[in-house]
Amino acid sequence: MKEARKEYKNGQNAKRVIASAKEKKQKECANDLNDSECQNEIFRMAKQMVKEKQDITGLKEHQGK
Repeated sequence: MKEARKEYKNGQNAKRVIASAKEKKQKECANDLNDSECQNEIFRMAKQMVKEKQDITGLKEHQGK
């Protein structure tokens, strides 16, 4: 039981570390919006978010033929 609690706490700590790293990176890019590299990165992230939110609308009709 104690081992499971340790693993849970380690997981919570890892989430905090990842969240703080993401926040730091977002603040850096927000400060450097005029920099073309950061603009490209922001557009790439937005495009990726749109793709993740899309529904699958159809499948190929002739699969396996």
